[in-house]
Amino acid sequence: MPAADAPVAPSAHGQPVAPRFQVHAYPLVLRLVSSLLQVLMRADLLCASALVVAGTFTGAMSPKPPALAGWLVLIALGLFGLTRLIHWLSAATFSIEPSQFVLERRGERFEIPVASVESARVWRLPLPGAGLSLRMKSGRGFQYELQVADPLPVLEAMGKEADHPLTTFAHARATVVRRRWYHLALKFVLFPLVPSVIMFQLNQRITFGGPFAQYRMYGLWPYLQSFFTYWAYFTALLVLFASLWRVLAELVAFAGAWLTPMRARGVRRFVEVANTVLYYGGFCSLVAWKFLQ
Repeated sequence: MPAADAPVAPSAHGQPVAPRFQVHAYPLVLRLVSSLLQVLMRADLLCASALVVAGTFTGAMSPKPPALAGWLVLIALGLFGLTRLIHWLSAATFSIEPSQFVLERRGERFEIPVASVESARVWRLPLPGAGLSLRMKSGRGFQYELQVADPLPVLEAMGKEADHPLTTFAHARATVVRRRWYHLALKFVLFPLVPSVIMFQLNQRITFGGPFAQYRMYGLWPYLQSFFTYWAYFTALLVLFASLWRVLAELVAFAGAWLTPMRARGVRRFVEVANTVLYYGGFCSLVAWKFLQ
């Protein structure tokens, strides 16, 4: 969830406007639930993808993705819906005024005196995303955990320490990575069509004798089912392929933020470009290599 950069700016009356940030405020239990749902959703998709890759073309005259994989995908969609519902319910704004911090959440307003806050700590485990917790001088934590994609401007506006490697890591990620829904559509819906069309048409010519022979012999539905099988297979393969590169990319980006904080954004930018090249170019190279064997 992107954070709004909110520098102090003069109002129409010449008074400074308190920085306001769009955040998600979770009670600790709800944050744990949201994190668990997110982990389960991703594990579920990886399991479904592995099943499709391992079982689609194994020992079948008419190959098709395993039924269990389809159920796992439906479960993943349900988990995704729950995470989005929690995300929506937890939407809040966090304002930083000279003498107090103000959290407004679904009709609730919490005014926290600046003098009563001992520290603001970045989440050591960034789930369900990056965020921070307020530690009070009484020794207790504030009742809401604040998820914000970029904790750095929030910490700076609060006047709190902001040089932790996790803060640098989250800031570089939030300012360099700009993902939208159509990026995912290109990556996991449209791009798998390229190898799918190639392999499907190759199979049609070898098995049935022409690009539309199966359609003429058996009808439209079996023809579309065959194409869907190839698309599902390559989509699953690309999900696993992308997951491998993403894990490596995040490890390299975090190492860069830890070892060279001043160059964290440059490392992140290099990592994202390399990840994109390896995903699209690397997969196409693997398919070409398979053809040339």
